[in-house]
Amino acid sequence: MPQCRGLQNSMRLAIAAIAAACLACFLGQASANDGNATGLVLVAATGNFGSETLTLINSYRVSRGLSPLASNGTLQALARQHSRYQAARNKLSHDGFRQRSARAKAAGLSVVCAENSGYNYKNAQQLFLGWRNSAAHRKNLLRPNLRYAGISVVGAYSTFFACE
Repeated sequence: MPQCRGLQNSMRLAIAAIAAACLACFLGQASANDGNATGLVLVAATGNFGSETLTLINSYRVSRGLSPLASNGTLQALARQHSRYQAARNKLSHDGFRQRSARAKAAGLSVVCAENSGYNYKNAQQLFLGWRNSAAHRKNLLRPNLRYAGISVVGAYSTFFACE
């Protein structure tokens, strides 16, 4: 019987490995589609309320006499990549900001960019208020020459990336 237990344990491990591989393939499709080289990120989904946050930011900018920011696919992808990077490391950061700015420039945008990161905001209103109520983050939201933006939320991590 000890050989049967060993075989049962091996089969359980094999089934668990197959299930994990299937889950990784399913969840990894989004990572593969945007060239994310950071690997698979398993995070609790809170929803991506980036577009709602941009709407709130634009209302705030207009109320201050500034032009709204246009959503930009390149900046959205860069924000998503950075939010995934933070989630994979479980660390709030601005790592790679210069590289993101260079990629924006390569896509025909300005190299002059601004970035806000956030952690553990549950919805667009909370995220916007967190940034608005922080002097440094508010300064980025209200930079008058910004024209384009991308915002992404992955798990508990949020990124606002905007350029002139």
